[in-house]
Amino acid sequence: MINREQLYVLIADDSEFMRVAYKRILESQPGLKVVAMAANGEEATKMAEETFPDVAILDVWMSKVDGIQAAHDIRKQDPDTAIVVISSYEDLDLVADLMQNGVERKAYLLKHSITNITDLVSIVQAVHEGQTILVSSIVQRMASLFCKHSAALGTDLNEPEQDILGLMAEGYDDGRICETMHLDQTQMAECSASLYTKLGILGGTAPERRLIAIQTFVSQIHKVPLSGAYAVG
Repeated sequence: MINREQLYVLIADDSEFMRVAYKRILESQPGLKVVAMAANGEEATKMAEETFPDVAILDVWMSKVDGIQAAHDIRKQDPDTAIVVISSYEDLDLVADLMQNGVERKAYLLKHSITNITDLVSIVQAVHEGQTILVSSIVQRMASLFCKHSAALGTDLNEPEQDILGLMAEGYDDGRICETMHLDQTQMAECSASLYTKLGILGGTAPERRLIAIQTFVSQIHKVPLSGAYAVG
């Protein structure tokens, strides 16, 4: 991973309007620099090879090469490149495809979920730092599948642990999880400790354990039947 004073960002979208809009949002922040803009996935892969972006923002449906394949091609060239896929579709098959070969430094967002400048900027920074980010509606669909198939997955999480894991994946901090689930701090600590143990997460700091738990949760999408039943669009 290259250390720079600014994060280099590549934007790929078949809409010139969207490319310019994302560029204006990102470059309103001093720590971000857009180094390339592509109109399709093929251009994005070529430009990534030339500009070495820290983060690639990719639309799903583009001509020649779609955003998911472009994400895989870019990561083959540089495994450290963080990926932010922006889509109009709540489609778990697309999410599962994106999350192949590791879930770290990847985000799958819906266009309508990006409501302000802070949202996109914070997500770009978070994936660069190693996080995995999904919008809440997709997490809820995944949580439903996870609960349905938890025994087959061998995790054996109880219902409160499943709920906590789903809320963690949505980005809730411990305080908000306690408020949502009506737990006190002691109950939260006990449930979290049991959750981490069942997932085989035995060491690390609290943020590290949480990140590993979320990534473990997201990785389960490959192990349950999707069959397109949860796709919207």
